[in-house]
Amino acid sequence: MKFEVVCNRCGKKCDKNKWDWKCSCGGAFDIVCDLKGKSFVVNRREESMKRYGEFLPVDPDIRMLPEVRVGWTPTIRKNIEGVNANFKLEYLNPGGSFKDRGAWVSMAKALELGSKGVVVDSSGNSAIGFALMGLISGIEVHVFVPARAPRGKINLLKLLKARIHMVKGDRMEVNRAALDYESDELLYMGHWWNPYFLEGVKTMAYESYEQMGSVDYVFSPVGSGSLLLGLYKGFRELVELKALRSMPCIIAVQASGYSKICRELGASDLDLEEKSKLADGIAIEDPPRRDQIVRAVKDTGGSGIIINDREIKESLIELRRSGFIVEPTSAVVYAAFTKIKSIPRGSKVLLPLTGSGLKVIDDLVEIETG
Repeated sequence: MKFEVVCNRCGKKCDKNKWDWKCSCGGAFDIVCDLKGKSFVVNRREESMKRYGEFLPVDPDIRMLPEVRVGWTPTIRKNIEGVNANFKLEYLNPGGSFKDRGAWVSMAKALELGSKGVVVDSSGNSAIGFALMGLISGIEVHVFVPARAPRGKINLLKLLKARIHMVKGDRMEVNRAALDYESDELLYMGHWWNPYFLEGVKTMAYESYEQMGSVDYVFSPVGSGSLLLGLYKGFRELVELKALRSMPCIIAVQASGYSKICRELGASDLDLEEKSKLADGIAIEDPPRRDQIVRAVKDTGGSGIIINDREIKESLIELRRSGFIVEPTSAVVYAAFTKIKSIPRGSKVLLPLTGSGLKVIDDLVEIETG
């Protein structure tokens, strides 16, 4: 597929045959795919991200690597008060989260460039995705994680042979430490900036279209914004490919205390001043793609909603009773869905369940009993 790497701030084009994750103007790069004359044709023999190889910006000879089945996760449909709620079980990816998608495409690009090592920063799930792809591909992965990251995720990173760097401080400090570690030999591929990561995530929109048909509403947790922007890009491309007539309305969901984007979208947090302790996966104060996230939501006629820890705990319990064992961050989308009363009956709603609760069992027990 023909594509360009373009700064979303100044429009500068980057050489796609070398790794560059940030423009000299300070803007983030995006992948702009040439879809002229194309239609949405997929490889139906594949039930993984390879199904969409024609729409991914990696070399065809490399794109079969890492050799692991990522994507084509099931969608479970439930009728909830007349609304067609579709739970996308992203926690069933091999590394236990949707971030395996972005890591798969990113590491395919690293292989294409001949890289021997990469650096990522993460609260856990992105690190696990990259560590798994690195283990399979023979690429060394350095992961920078908060010192307070769940023990289950840290232990899994050890099993996956990642080089772990624990950082005291918040998620912004973890990001700074990772950036300082980048070198000519180690490519920084953190998902906050990495445009190839978004290309992997967009395949969730492709799958949702194949499994659901048209989609009316999408609820997306927002930390760095990689899920929301990936979904937005995927659905926007489906419209351009004439597979869909219109974009779904995107609802951004943030946790209390980490809600600048949703407040900019008009959500009120007057009663939610306390910072969330449960939604560690989206505990990001000021993501670099903040303006881009706001524009994407507004473009779809969407809005923002803020969720507190009480609502997260209640949703975790209810999701488990429905058979979904997810981590606390995943519960914010269901909490937001039940909080909004204005969705018309008969609407088709996409609810991505982003991360597995099996990686944080001790934390879930403490939440339940605490």
